[in-house]
Amino acid sequence: MPKVTETHKEQRRQAILNAAEQVFLGKGYQLATVDDIAVRSGLSVGALYRYFSSKSEIMLTLMEERLGRTPDLLERLTADAGGPWDQMSRCVDIFVLALRVRHPSTGRLLLVAWGEALQDRIVREGLLDRFRGVVGYLRAVIERGIHSGDFRPDADAEVLASLLMCLADGVTLYWAANTPGLELQPIRATVMSMVRSYLSIQ
Repeated sequence: MPKVTETHKEQRRQAILNAAEQVFLGKGYQLATVDDIAVRSGLSVGALYRYFSSKSEIMLTLMEERLGRTPDLLERLTADAGGPWDQMSRCVDIFVLALRVRHPSTGRLLLVAWGEALQDRIVREGLLDRFRGVVGYLRAVIERGIHSGDFRPDADAEVLASLLMCLADGVTLYWAANTPGLELQPIRATVMSMVRSYLSIQ
């Protein structure tokens, strides 16, 4: 029997995730079944279970790999920033750019995940992990600005970071729902104005 390479295994794994994303978006998480995902991926149910133990694990993996890597992305794309203000501005720009160019299913996947968060503990924990990751990165940027003297010393880094994450997800959910009149550039300018108003030293 020919040996299955790691590359082939990863291709199958990604095929399952791609199929699951389409099934979840098409039927909703609750109505979707492992059988649906297997059929969509072109694999047998038995083959699918060699990669994932449950529907919840598939959803959690989708959230980790397609929604949860934002902190790494932000850190990489702001590594050469000139200072805390530049880092904050770039973070907002990256968020706006991601909505403009990212595959539209990403926002809809977040919408599906939020819809299931109250019913499925694993999905809820996945969303909380994602929240903690992004908030942790933003909090660190704000704290560096406080320590360097660029931001006001009494700024609450945790609260501001959490608020920015809530704003970002709120815009993402409405963007995914094709809400009329949602203009990203005015939102970007207003968010930065709010951040500057709060963090600037008086």
